[in-house]
Amino acid sequence: MKFVAIDWGTSSFRAWLIENDQVIDHIETDKGVKNFTSGSHASYLDEVLRIWQSKYDFIVSIGMIGSNIGLHEVVPSPLPIGLTSLSNSLVKVPDFSPALFIVPGASRPGDVMRGEESQSLSAGVANGLVISPGTHSKWVEIKDGRITNFQTYLTGELFELLRNHSTLTKATQSTKKLDTSQDFVAGLNADSSDLLHQLFSIRANWIQGKSEDASREYLSGLLIGSEIKSAMRSFHANEATLVASKYLGEIYIFALAHFGITAKVVNERALTDFFVELAKKVEFKS
Repeated sequence: MKFVAIDWGTSSFRAWLIENDQVIDHIETDKGVKNFTSGSHASYLDEVLRIWQSKYDFIVSIGMIGSNIGLHEVVPSPLPIGLTSLSNSLVKVPDFSPALFIVPGASRPGDVMRGEESQSLSAGVANGLVISPGTHSKWVEIKDGRITNFQTYLTGELFELLRNHSTLTKATQSTKKLDTSQDFVAGLNADSSDLLHQLFSIRANWIQGKSEDASREYLSGLLIGSEIKSAMRSFHANEATLVASKYLGEIYIFALAHFGITAKVVNERALTDFFVELAKKVEFKS
């Protein structure tokens, strides 16, 4: 079995060439679906996969590729959802060769996720909490191997919006690698119920002499702390599994521990192993 697995999110693109259950090549770019106009995603996919031409029989994809700003919009599946229901819900994109299949994602009233459902199920958690921090952080509850509940937080996107398109831009224009500093902890401890004022205070404190590095770290702590405190009201857990890069995972492990939640980052290969299992359970027709 030779296929390509794709995780195409809002801000990034990842693809793996898989043969005989093993990853033999990998592509990663910063070209998320938001980088393209409607109708141009297919051309990019054809271009970026050209180096693997004739080396695979089909494509399995997750993420925002199936959203209304992606390549082909599909309707997300209702909860609960597990590997079997994901396999049964795959959507084949019309007139695409080699055959392209999209995992629709999952939804509940007032919330939706695309990609994180697969990432969460790939974490190997039969019962527990999985957190996928990022542009749109997801807190996902799993029971008996199926996703039963989740909530989304606009943490990463709001951080970038405030840093690049607000009056906080100059105050937070630091290029230093984000650290779990004293200012970050101060942000974690800030009163999240007073978030709008706390955000403005970043600008005021900068005008009064606080550095850009400190201001940015406080902003990060403020938003991540607000996310965690809000989520803890809905998800009562003292441990969690993280689906995140090493860098972001370390920040969240620190922040979660600050609020009494022990966390670990899932093995990076878990997602590709999940793609293999998903592919094996489905009869693909090109």
